[in-house]
Amino acid sequence: MIEKFGSENVDFVFMDTGFEHPDTYDFVKKVNAYFDLNLVCLRGDFSAPLGGGVGFKIVDINECKQDLVPFSEMMEKYGVPYIGGMFCTDRMKLQPFKKYCDDKYGRGNYETWLGIRVDEPKRLSNKQGIKYLADISDFDKQDILDYWKEMPFDLGIEEWLGNCVFCPKKSSLKLAAAQRDEPEIYLKWLESIHDDTVRVDNKTGHWSQMYRGKQSLESLIATFDGATGKEIKARLRGTKSTDAGSCSESCEVFSCGI
Repeated sequence: MIEKFGSENVDFVFMDTGFEHPDTYDFVKKVNAYFDLNLVCLRGDFSAPLGGGVGFKIVDINECKQDLVPFSEMMEKYGVPYIGGMFCTDRMKLQPFKKYCDDKYGRGNYETWLGIRVDEPKRLSNKQGIKYLADISDFDKQDILDYWKEMPFDLGIEEWLGNCVFCPKKSSLKLAAAQRDEPEIYLKWLESIHDDTVRVDNKTGHWSQMYRGKQSLESLIATFDGATGKEIKARLRGTKSTDAGSCSESCEVFSCGI
């Protein structure tokens, strides 16, 4: 983007959900420093009354961490996200991002570019005003992996841990693998979605039916009792669900189901 437009014409924005993997936060900070991006870090502002939408908060990059604050504030206002009602990306990423950009540049006075590659055609949307890495580069997944192998640092986490660690959109195998790798994060997440501050009424989802098949996360994980992490990961790799184009890549900020 800098090569194409010049650094004075490009701003880089990171939307922090508060529930990325700790190594993701470390990686984002290293990328920002190494490439001198002057990264703008945003979190959703959920202080407006229900019906008032979501604002944004500009936070220092060092404040970005796995504290679940945006997620918890979102659940207090809207309830838990769930299969069939995955509004979290819209509330924590899309709405704050658009409000920030509209405030800073003026509506219609900026372009939004996403780092989606040519080998991710299912993630390419035809929404007006959205452009992609694939529009200006033929890089595919292996090109990206090869590039980072030559760098002094890399993300270095398995794909089932990427994005929100226990996102309901992930497959059962990915969730089970994440639970085996990160038991403390698993308990931290359960505590968050069970908290008394989470909105629960006839217009919201419920933690007991957040995941595929209207299961709770605990019941889903229980179906893997007796399986080791090694066995689960072997099954996961066998399904090729970490290949390009799978749901391992990213939350769909501009084409998610809302």
